[in-house]
Amino acid sequence: MTNEEILELYKLQSCNVRKLNQVKDSLIKDINFYLRKSDDFQVEVKTKLLAILYVAWSEAQFIQIVYTPSAFSPPEIDDIKKAKDNNGISEGWKKMVDLALQKVGKWSKNSDLQNRRKKLFEIIKNYIYSPSLLRNKIAHGQWFHALNRDNTAENIDLTKKLAELDSVELAKQFEVHKYLGLIIRDLVQSPKKGFHQNYWVHMTTLEDYLDKSRNWNIESKKSKLFLKPINIKDN
Repeated sequence: MTNEEILELYKLQSCNVRKLNQVKDSLIKDINFYLRKSDDFQVEVKTKLLAILYVAWSEAQFIQIVYTPSAFSPPEIDDIKKAKDNNGISEGWKKMVDLALQKVGKWSKNSDLQNRRKKLFEIIKNYIYSPSLLRNKIAHGQWFHALNRDNTAENIDLTKKLAELDSVELAKQFEVHKYLGLIIRDLVQSPKKGFHQNYWVHMTTLEDYLDKSRNWNIESKKSKLFLKPINIKDN
């Protein structure tokens, strides 16, 4: 794969990410509209679609960052893609982080880099791996009752999580993932400078957001929306 081919793929995938952002905004707008109308069926359907979109958007961003010009060599790109194809999207993100960290220094011998790696891996687990499990169930038609791996019985835990899906939590996931993307982009694009300069800025902003949104839930969202008149143009 040539540098020109990598650049072209980066441009194409950047367009995909932008388009999916527009779809996300449109879906959340629709969900808010139906929340104000108390149309539970439409809210549930569109929330499930938003959950699928979240994982699609995450994967689109993953591929975009993989093809960042002058970031990874063709063999490194192959290694990242193999990690994803063989073990899932979250392992692809982890492989990307580890390869990028090698360009910063020997993270295994640096406690600060070790802590940063651990934090990034925690975010990947909570905001990429876990949502991907639900997305797979929804994508395979298990919208209300999740089945086990062999489709021989119900997976009670995932069924419960399907029922608990709501647009407020999904919107939080998008926001957290945004900061993850910013940090990893800095790590990939500027491992010696930008990553060090911006890591704590992004992480502090993320932690402030998580603290601010800690008590946000679907009921508080409804209360806020019910204060606004329904405008057909909002749909």
